[in-house]
Amino acid sequence: MKWQKSSWKILVVVFIIAGGTFFLSRSITVNEFQQPEFLTFNELRKLSKNPHPGGLLELKLNRFWRTPIISNEAYRHGTRPHSPSDPRLGHYLRLVSWNIEKSIYMENAIKAFSAADRFSTLIDPTKVQPNSSEYQNIMRQRDKLSNADIIVLQEMDIGVKRSGYINAAGELAKALDMNYAYGAEQLEIDPIYLGLEKIYHQGSTTVDQEATDFYTADSTQYKGVFGCAVLSRYPIKHVEVFQLKSQAYDWHAGEKPKVGAVEKVRRGGAKAIFLNMMTREMKVGGRIYFRVDLAVPGLPGGTLTIINVHLEIKCLPKGREAQMSEILSYIKRIKHPVILVGDFNSAPVDLSPTSAWRITERTAKNPETWLSIGTSVLLPHALVINTARYTTKITKNLQDPTAKDIPMLSPNRVKPLFDMIEHYRFNDGGAFDFRGDVKHSVNGKDGTLANSNQRDLKGFKTTFSVKRSLVEVIGKYRLDWVFVKSYLKDTRDLTGPYRFAPLFGETLEEMNTSLTPPISDHHPNVVDIPFQEPKI
Repeated sequence: MKWQKSSWKILVVVFIIAGGTFFLSRSITVNEFQQPEFLTFNELRKLSKNPHPGGLLELKLNRFWRTPIISNEAYRHGTRPHSPSDPRLGHYLRLVSWNIEKSIYMENAIKAFSAADRFSTLIDPTKVQPNSSEYQNIMRQRDKLSNADIIVLQEMDIGVKRSGYINAAGELAKALDMNYAYGAEQLEIDPIYLGLEKIYHQGSTTVDQEATDFYTADSTQYKGVFGCAVLSRYPIKHVEVFQLKSQAYDWHAGEKPKVGAVEKVRRGGAKAIFLNMMTREMKVGGRIYFRVDLAVPGLPGGTLTIINVHLEIKCLPKGREAQMSEILSYIKRIKHPVILVGDFNSAPVDLSPTSAWRITERTAKNPETWLSIGTSVLLPHALVINTARYTTKITKNLQDPTAKDIPMLSPNRVKPLFDMIEHYRFNDGGAFDFRGDVKHSVNGKDGTLANSNQRDLKGFKTTFSVKRSLVEVIGKYRLDWVFVKSYLKDTRDLTGPYRFAPLFGETLEEMNTSLTPPISDHHPNVVDIPFQEPKI
């Protein structure tokens, strides 16, 4: 009888283990590779005419937004993390974040990540002399990419003509033998791309066939997908992606109308002064919530969550605040380490099409307008006072979106976004690390976020530049950020632990700008995160 009871217990345990092993292996097999059902060219043409088609096409579109690409093929083939080591840090994790401008120069990006000798052929000798100290610094920055175990990317194309119809993230993952997850943000459905419209010669009714052919897509290759990706040498455990409820701009309705005189002047100025082309960009979809959980041994729960961020640029800062608030609401219950990283588009500008009416309305609603008028009416030397006030504001906010916000007198409308992130608390008490000290920053700078996001002589080293900036200042912004969850009572506590804290954050600007053309209008950011308390 005792033997029978013991036998049953053994059989039950064996069954549970076998069943668990079966389901675990089944899960890994299922997640080795999956992808959504892409829309056909004819379906994209229908969306171009009606972004809310209803019926089966609407259902297919909703499934598409919620179905990420997941590839653990590299892990199944034997790829394992680099797990680099340093005398100061011990074993650490290196993360790279980069917005690769619509994947246009993806072939060169692959060269930059994959091999130093291939990258060196891209350096413009008229900008940088071989074997100079500048050249050595550029190659040092490039070498930082080679040890990255996690790469977080924005503006990744799949099947778009401008990037050669490639799966940009998939091609990079294949070249580096990495696992990857991809979340679709939008579908490029501009009528010109889809052959629904022709381009006419300026001021003429004659079709510019050469220009039309240049833009019109090949229906056999076109998928029109634009989104974000996470590449990892750690296996991918879980992925969530969906459209945010907070959409600050409608990329179909907002782009469809013909632009007015004021917008034409703005676009002409952008082209003449900054060499930046501003054109119609009709799309369906919008900004997304994109979470990727990685299996990282040595961390609590053996898991690291990456939240890949790409906030809206065609809106005022308040629109981005709403999107960040929504993203943060989804991650409060996460108990293990989290890295919130990507392109936050943290600029005071709104790049959506403007008009004389919008400028008038916003000027009238701006408290600074009435303060200037009141100063001019009531105070002597008003011109001097107002000039000093504007100069102070520009100087204070220059290259520093975290600068103090002084309503009306010297506002910084981007600051509330950073306040929201710093004051945020996870349910387990975790918060984002805002520390900056001379020992743990890449260039010996201290101050807000200096350890995770490189600071400069004034503010932060910028991560974005128009094609031609003015006096190396105007047209440059810090848009890309890294925030790492920590367990500090005070997010700036320099006496707290530095285990799995962001250290030595660096912006690889010179590596990118030394090329002709640069790989992107954004520069990559790198941060190192030690698995144990560093010996510094």
